[in-house]
Amino acid sequence: MATFTDAFRAWRRNAKAALPYVRRREHRILQRRYSELIDGLGWTAPLATQARLQAIKPVTPGLAGEVCFFVSHAPAPRLKAHVKTHIQHLLRAGVKVVLVLNTDRAPEQMVMDAELLNQLSGAFVRENVGFDFAAWAHLYSLCEATQRWTRLFLVNDSIVGPLNPAHFDRLMERVRGSSADVVGLTENQSPLRHVQSFFLVLNPSALQSAVLRRVFQRMLSLPTKGQVIDVYETRLTHVLTQHGLRCEALFPPLSDDPHSANDTSFRWAQLIRAGFPYIKTSILDKFAGSAQLKALVPAELLPTND
Repeated sequence: MATFTDAFRAWRRNAKAALPYVRRREHRILQRRYSELIDGLGWTAPLATQARLQAIKPVTPGLAGEVCFFVSHAPAPRLKAHVKTHIQHLLRAGVKVVLVLNTDRAPEQMVMDAELLNQLSGAFVRENVGFDFAAWAHLYSLCEATQRWTRLFLVNDSIVGPLNPAHFDRLMERVRGSSADVVGLTENQSPLRHVQSFFLVLNPSALQSAVLRRVFQRMLSLPTKGQVIDVYETRLTHVLTQHGLRCEALFPPLSDDPHSANDTSFRWAQLIRAGFPYIKTSILDKFAGSAQLKALVPAELLPTND
């Protein structure tokens, strides 16, 4: 059910949208955005597989079962604490994790926990270009026997959790019980309906599809996050659906307002109360210290001043 805030926000934005002109500021933003996009696609963006990539631990030969490509940006020489926690829960659930660190640092500068590294099915240090989509595609290019995979999880470090182990276990049950070809956690209606990409699961029908192989093979290392969202995140669901694949979000939208359709940003507390086991890092930063955050997020997952 929409709240008063949702209703007011929708009214205000609809009123602006009905005005018979485009505001100059919005026009300038759109001009810049699409000029950058055209330059990136047409002139400067290399294939994802052209980035420098060094193996800390090569992909385990004959990898089978449920596999996860976990991408994390590494500005520091160590793995982010919340990423390690998330990986440990995936491993506990029986998922084989291949980690890739997008970083500006030299590979020899990265320090990996030996115990965790031993549990991983591969670990790589990659040039910090193209964000998560390019890193996923780059990892995919290294793997040949994907027909032995029962699922491929695509996960990035923009979510923190699990906040509740029982909710995570229930989530994994729902993922494994879904008949959809592509499973996500949430969806966004803007600018068009798409399953959000921070946690995607590709079932065998998707893994075996020619369209998915083409998507990965043609992936570019686009230079800005906005371009990655415009070209890949918001369009992937549409492309896969056009080719007969069914995409499902396990947590249905909590609002029908297309102007504030991102529940992980606008209705994160409602999501958590509904059993969503994660919170976006951007929300932790935005509401740091708030009573509501402390009530819903375990203390060990809250940001510190360290």
